Amino acid sequence: MEIKELSELENKPFWISKIKEADWSAAKYLAQLLETNEFYNLCGSSSKVFLLTDNTDLISFCTYAQKDDIPNTELTPWIGFVYTFPQFRGKRRIGKLIEYIYRLAKKEGHNALYISTDQQGLYEKFGATYACSLKDIHGEDSLIYKLAIEHKDYSSIIRQTVKGKIDRPLGTSHPRHPEMIYPINYGYVSNVFAGDGAEQDVYVFGTDQPIHEYEGKVIAVYHRLNDCEDKWIVALDDSPHTDEEILEKISFQEQYFMGELYTS
Repeated sequence: MEIKELSELENKPFWISKIKEADWSAAKYLAQLLETNEFYNLCGSSSKVFLLTDNTDLISFCTYAQKDDIPNTELTPWIGFVYTFPQFRGKRRIGKLIEYIYRLAKKEGHNALYISTDQQGLYEKFGATYACSLKDIHGEDSLIYKLAIEHKDYSSIIRQTVKGKIDRPLGTSHPRHPEMIYPINYGYVSNVFAGDGAEQDVYVFGTDQPIHEYEGKVIAVYHRLNDCEDKWIVALDDSPHTDEEILEKISFQEQYFMGELYTS
C-alpha cells in the first residue's frame, strides 16, 4: 500500500475517476470540485487530497483541508470526504491516511484535527473524541470530532536497559490470528506494566533467530494513537536501526493501529 497526494500525481484524471466510482454522493461531489478546480476555492489553497492505493486500486481517500462544511468557525484543519471502498473495509485502512495527516498536522504545528460527520461511533476508533455539534452549510446539525495532537516524552524510558521473556518468538503465529506470523521476536518486560494492565510489550531487534529471553536497551517507543498500549522497541546490541526499518518490521501487527514512533 502507498499513500499519495493527488496534486503531485501526473495521472490525476485517472485517480479522480477512481474517486467517482465510490457509491457515495459526497465522493462524486469531491470529484466534481477537483475536475472544475473549485476544490481549493472551497476548502482552502493549501488543502490536499490523500489517496491510499495498491498499484492501480484505490483503497481509501480523504481530504486535509483548511475548511470543511462548517461555516463561521475558527476550527482548523479538517479531515473530510473520508471513504474506504467496501472490499477493503474491516481493517481500518482509512486509519493509515488519518495517521499520515496527523503526522503532517503535527509537523505544521497544529494542536488538533477536526472532523465533521453524522456518524457516531466511527471516529472514536481512530482516537478522536466528540467535541460539539455545529450547523453545517445546509443548516443541519453536524457532529464535530476532535483528534488532539499529542507530544509524548519518553526520555525516561529510551536508553533504559530492560529484560524479560519472549512469548511469541520469531516465526511463530499469533494466538488468535494464526495467519499472522511474527517476523521479529515479541515479548514483554518483566515486572513493568502497561496501560492495559499487562506487562509491557516489546519488539526485540538484533537477531534473526527465535529466542525465549532477552536483555537489551530500549531504542524507541511506538505510541498507539487509538489504543491504550505503547510498544517498546528493544535492541540486543548497539547496531543502528533506522525509523523506516523499525516501522517496516513491526507493520505486520501495527498496520491495524494508528501510531507514531518516538526515538528520543
